[in-house]
Amino acid sequence: MYFVIFLLIGLVLCYLIPFGPILAGGIVFALVIDHYRQTMHMREDIRDIKNYLGLMNKGEAKEYEMDKQFKDVDRLSSEEMNMINRRIEAELEKESKNNKP
Repeated sequence: MYFVIFLLIGLVLCYLIPFGPILAGGIVFALVIDHYRQTMHMREDIRDIKNYLGLMNKGEAKEYEMDKQFKDVDRLSSEEMNMINRRIEAELEKESKNNKP
């Protein structure tokens, strides 16, 4: 139903306004982008629910955890990032010392 209404509005715009096709194309592009954004949010919500219920297989769960960690890293302050980097460097130094004969 909405598609028919938008189609009619687009045809009227194309007929009455000189730049109507450009305007109609912009509106269609905005609708497609909005639909894609909503779909991505729904996909993330479904993944959260599947993880909470334990319905993910090992590969999906691993990918979910990696994505969650990447999102968490984006939200960290520079001080927290420096602390994490220092911990990683300390662990790498321990491993390199343990691996030397």
